[in-house]
Amino acid sequence: SYLALKEALMAGAATHHRSGGSCKAFTIVALHPSHHVYLSGGAISGATELQTPLGNLLVDDNLRNQLLKTGEFSLMEQHVDEAEHSGEMQYPYIAKIINDTLGVGSAKSLHVRVLPIMIGATSNSHEQRFGGLLAPYLAQPNVFTVVSSDFCHWGKRFSYYPHHSTNPDDDTPFNQIADYIEWLDRKGMTNIEMQSPGAFATYLREHSNTICGRHPIAVWLQSVAANGQNGTEKVNVAFVKYDQSSRVLTVDESSVSYASAVARLASGASTEGS
Repeated sequence: SYLALKEALMAGAATHHRSGGSCKAFTIVALHPSHHVYLSGGAISGATELQTPLGNLLVDDNLRNQLLKTGEFSLMEQHVDEAEHSGEMQYPYIAKIINDTLGVGSAKSLHVRVLPIMIGATSNSHEQRFGGLLAPYLAQPNVFTVVSSDFCHWGKRFSYYPHHSTNPDDDTPFNQIADYIEWLDRKGMTNIEMQSPGAFATYLREHSNTICGRHPIAVWLQSVAANGQNGTEKVNVAFVKYDQSSRVLTVDESSVSYASAVARLASGASTEGS
């Protein structure tokens, strides 16, 4: 997915070079879940800079103010922002891509901003509202979206350990519990590739898969759906990588799944990404 970010940054830099104009601000919106505080809506980082080992990232104050004026978002307190690892783990990778693509501390790299947005335990109706609200912003050509999430957290320590010996779709046998976990994850991944927030919500109700970023994923899907329906933007979504922290063999073991997807404009001329 970070290859897509590199492509987007390179495309933007090339456009500015051809036009002979000054660098246009480029914003990376990072949608992530909340692991440590209860939040029923959305909260935006109040930081001015995000520190990473590879250099600080500047926060998009202008976009933050626009979203806060809607009255739908709260402002994250610093201790909440700093404690949330799902956003924090993305920032060094973002900094590396900016440095590698545009140059460390270059004029072009200084025009790149980020905006972390935490999505809490939102209902389906709230996800639709937040998705519709964010849709016109995320569709802007100078905005790239990163959605942070793991997939299945399986095992007794996660209080989630369903398993079947055969595939529920065709009754073929699973060789390992890990195969069932992958089947479960890929059902959700298919719904995301379909860009169907309704199908993804149904999947979560039926299987209760412990995808930590299910709410920010759902909000992003709602934005994609809204932009597609009104003709603003159409994207193609494809998963490019799937893995598990370990291959579970018995119910006494545990694992966390990881999946990476990329969303590109259907025309193929540019990249949004997640």
